[in-house]
Amino acid sequence: MNRIIITVRDEVGVIADISKALADENINIEAINTEVAGEKGVVILTTNEPDRALRVLMNAGFRAISDEATVIRLRDEPGALAKVAEKFKVAGVNIQSMHILNRHAGYANVALTADDEAKAKALLEDEDVL
Repeated sequence: MNRIIITVRDEVGVIADISKALADENINIEAINTEVAGEKGVVILTTNEPDRALRVLMNAGFRAISDEATVIRLRDEPGALAKVAEKFKVAGVNIQSMHILNRHAGYANVALTADDEAKAKALLEDEDVL
């Protein structure tokens, strides 16, 4: 899954500006997550056309980058995430980002990136990778 990561100032209207820039080009936002730390914010989103969305956002003046995330399906229960995180810890693989995309019918879809994607994928062989 290609994610677009946008660094923004924490100010009124940023989400409106991002979503309008994409809507004007008929690009659909499929998932979005936002966080604020101090005066800065980070918007992480996925779209139906990630390459074109990245270009549109950059042309609109946003500081945006793209990365590849692995999506896994975990049981939505205590310890499920801890089990995966422990595998990474033991293997010496750093989880760089992790986001719960959605929760439904006893499962959670989780997107994650790691400092060694090849090792990460090998560690996730026993998991339900989407």
